[in-house]
Amino acid sequence: MTNPAILIGIGILVGIYSGIMGLGGGTIMIPVLVLFLGFNQHQAVATSLAVMIPPVTLPAVIAYYREGHVNLRIAIFIAIGFLAGAYLGAFAANHLPDTAMKLIFAFVLVYVGSYMLFQTLGKDHLVRTMILAGIVAVLASGAYLALRLIDARTA
Repeated sequence: MTNPAILIGIGILVGIYSGIMGLGGGTIMIPVLVLFLGFNQHQAVATSLAVMIPPVTLPAVIAYYREGHVNLRIAIFIAIGFLAGAYLGAFAANHLPDTAMKLIFAFVLVYVGSYMLFQTLGKDHLVRTMILAGIVAVLASGAYLALRLIDARTA
């Protein structure tokens, strides 16, 4: 699975996804690294970040900038905060167990996926959308905890 052609193919798919969705690609890349390449969660997150440094975002930003869709002033100020936040986030992540990292990643994906699904209700239902997405994330958390409890009782 570490064949360069396969890895480049994964990169192409993640890059297309990133360019279309405006996401860094970690929502696809991290599961691929964990499930197919055998990385632990920390390795997957760190490798995903290393991949994103130059190639994933720069070409997309250039394409969007040429069409007049990039507000550089806003981007620069957010980037300043992002620099500090990324460092602090990596520092915190390095002190979390691998299982906690997987759970945080999974529940964020559940919330974001639910938010996107319920957002089809329209912007006038934004609060309802956020509440529904939160309920789905809580239900997913409850299902996870219930399964852990059942597994603990049967073991």
